[in-house]
Amino acid sequence: MNVTQMHLAIQQGVDKINSLQADMLLSQEIDIELNKSMSRFLNTKYGRGNKYGKGFEESQKRIDDLRSLVKEYKAPVIFKEQYNNDFWVDQFRLPSDYLYLVNQRSELFIEDCEPIEFTFDDTDPTAFFIVPFSNLDDGSDFIDKLNILSDPSNPGLGNQILTTLNYNTYTYPQDTINLKNDLIDPINWSPGIQIYWESYGQLEYPNSFIVIVDLTTYNWVNWDSSDAPLTATSSLITALIGTFTPGVAWTNDSNSISYLQYTEDGLGAKRLPPAGATREFAFNKFIQQDDIFKLLDDPFNTTKYTSPLTTIRGEYIDVYTSDIFIIDKVKITYIRKPRQISLTLGISCELPEHTHQEIVDMTVSSILEGISDPRYQTHQIEVGKNE
Repeated sequence: MNVTQMHLAIQQGVDKINSLQADMLLSQEIDIELNKSMSRFLNTKYGRGNKYGKGFEESQKRIDDLRSLVKEYKAPVIFKEQYNNDFWVDQFRLPSDYLYLVNQRSELFIEDCEPIEFTFDDTDPTAFFIVPFSNLDDGSDFIDKLNILSDPSNPGLGNQILTTLNYNTYTYPQDTINLKNDLIDPINWSPGIQIYWESYGQLEYPNSFIVIVDLTTYNWVNWDSSDAPLTATSSLITALIGTFTPGVAWTNDSNSISYLQYTEDGLGAKRLPPAGATREFAFNKFIQQDDIFKLLDDPFNTTKYTSPLTTIRGEYIDVYTSDIFIIDKVKITYIRKPRQISLTLGISCELPEHTHQEIVDMTVSSILEGISDPRYQTHQIEVGKNE
């Protein structure tokens, strides 16, 4: 079913024939109930809270229920801290659409099982904007444009669109979650732009986006009006500009959302192996937070290059290494967050086709319960037969 067909099926399931009892349901209300049901469906099929007591990939039905959300992702780690003289900790940032972890493995370097020497690569500076989410609306509409401008009065000196999104398709405030998810989706970023939510490296900004700007791609940006870089085309600090009315010229900085900031040291150092180190691959072993330090000190269960120990906190996987190996990259298989269903944006359910009727039935039950319809209990019995 597409999103329109799901809406029609819900209206038909809720409304008594010719009674028009539920004909006042708004499309936005149906979207909210659909997304709640999709979330319940996903959690039920991932765990064992279903009538067969089978979790993810424990039966063919469980495999097929969530297969469209299974995804792989690989990225380098950055150095976090040294635990003691024998152990170090690197961190791997989870992708923005991460929901549940399926498995994790590491690419690492060793040197004949001898203590390995390494150097730090932390020379890359970082330029970034901090954009509170509240700056993206004026109380009645979302922004129409987001541009990085060297000089708001002269866009020709340096002008870059932040994303490929068409902001006019987002309705305020119903599509708040959809806009947030789309902004942090790499598929929508312009070249040389990265957008993260609330944290990146050592930066922590609640309820805000962190926009990273590649200084090689955009050598005209400026972060210090008193000491502009030689490549900058303007002595003004580069601004991220948002407009709320299509076609309005940037005659001043009254619509400025954020100004460029800069850190000389970069936001994350990476450990580099010596020349000639051997690359290996290993499956990681997840450890609970209250057990990790006991196991590190246990010679029989400590972290090894054949099975690095990891913990999970916030948006990161922490990987613990000994003095004989260093982590290069981590690759995970995970279940991603599905996009929010929206009739306004034309976003249909991303789960496999055979799950759509189950989600519709769950939504109908939720609405019937909400309006205290006596048919709720009967409908629940029918929903219980779904599998």
